Amino acid sequence: MGYSISWLAVRGIPKDEVLARLRLRDSGETDDANESPVSGAELPMGWYVLFLNDLTHPFVESKPLQELSHGCEIVGCHVEEHVMFSASFHYSDGRHDWTITHASGIGIYHLDVEGVAPSFLAELRAASQKEQDEDGGQKAEVDHIFDVPLKAAERICGFRHDRWRFDWGEPQFTELHGNDA
Repeated sequence: MGYSISWLAVRGIPKDEVLARLRLRDSGETDDANESPVSGAELPMGWYVLFLNDLTHPFVESKPLQELSHGCEIVGCHVEEHVMFSASFHYSDGRHDWTITHASGIGIYHLDVEGVAPSFLAELRAASQKEQDEDGGQKAEVDHIFDVPLKAAERICGFRHDRWRFDWGEPQFTELHGNDA
């Protein structure tokens, strides 16, 4: 198995406003293993994260992200471990700021950057390339570059989809449903 998900974290507007803009409601039902199609958790430093069990969920398309990002910022990821594809993105005040993409099918060292990436990207990229080289480069059984987009998003909001405990604690996810359900 492997992850085939997307997630996004929003800061700058309250949880209730995030849910209202996305036409969602919090069921209050715990979703510890993120098995629900959509679940959410409040994080420290004002972030609210939505975990989407769908790599191509409509919430992570460009137009909805631009609309949601008015008056706030969004950082998120797409993760498809079956083909070793990862991407992170950032939106703020209605605009797309950057996307960082890794697709191992293009090449183990592939990393595409659209927009103006965060200043720490060069450090993350260099460290991952060094690890990749040390583990055998193109012939390695591991893909360290896959983690670069994920580490970039984590550095901004403090969340990563494949971790359950953080220095700040554990996220408490609850199931989210559409307002019509």
